[in-house]
Amino acid sequence: MKIWISKNSEVPVREQLIAQVTLGIASGDLSIGERLPSTREVALRCDLHPNTVSAAYQSLVDRRILEFKKGSGFYVAESASERIEGTREFERLIEDFLESAKLLGFVEADVVKYLRRPRNFELTDRFVVIESDEALREILVHEISGRFPKTRGISFQHYSAGRIPEGAALVAMLDEKSKIEPLLTVGQRCIYLKGRSVSASMSGQTRPSPDETIGVFSGWEGFLSFARIMLLAAKVDPGSLIVRSTADDGWQDATKRASIIICDTVTASRLDGSDRVRQFQIISDESLDELAGAAT
Repeated sequence: MKIWISKNSEVPVREQLIAQVTLGIASGDLSIGERLPSTREVALRCDLHPNTVSAAYQSLVDRRILEFKKGSGFYVAESASERIEGTREFERLIEDFLESAKLLGFVEADVVKYLRRPRNFELTDRFVVIESDEALREILVHEISGRFPKTRGISFQHYSAGRIPEGAALVAMLDEKSKIEPLLTVGQRCIYLKGRSVSASMSGQTRPSPDETIGVFSGWEGFLSFARIMLLAAKVDPGSLIVRSTADDGWQDATKRASIIICDTVTASRLDGSDRVRQFQIISDESLDELAGAAT
């Protein structure tokens, strides 16, 4: 399989890899059941970090385009052609839908606004995270979804309006308990999450040298504020800090100037797997174990 990577492209390297493998399968260059080059081989050939290649391959496994065989490597899955064709058909449906909406007088922004409106969840949802801060809610759902895919998020306002499916377990941060408890119905329970301790988050991390520039990146303002306070308390020079919200334009360009990147798990998933990235989990291991117990 031939792979060309442009590090100067606006398209992240991970997405370039995903697109080229997908195109290789769609064009017949890669056959069903064919073994792909190892992550290390691709990393060496294209001068990439192995984690970047691994993340791209794993994304394709999640989409059922590749399959991983322990001790052997990654292979083109039997469902690959079907999934790729399904994606194409989905894209055609979206294009037809937008064209039909346009004929009815709606612009694309109207369609997006409608799709983003709150709606009732499916009964198959395992956990529903109640959190009004949208950025924090996204992080909490991302961390829980790593172990429990059927996880959704909802604001406190929507929860208080009764938009919760039967059978779903409610989840919220511990500081939300006083607001949520009075609204619980008979037989309903909410699992309250504890935050990960600073010592647990810092475990195994090496202290930055004085000449290193530290970048803190997150879409949640609470993460930016807390990280900055902790770094200053650790006597890190304020002049060596870059603190940016992922909601700001150009935040990814700012990451290029940082020797070390401190971020939440959602932001880490949007970066290229660089070994500069140190992601910090918000939810404690104890709370994730509690969710595991509730899921059984």
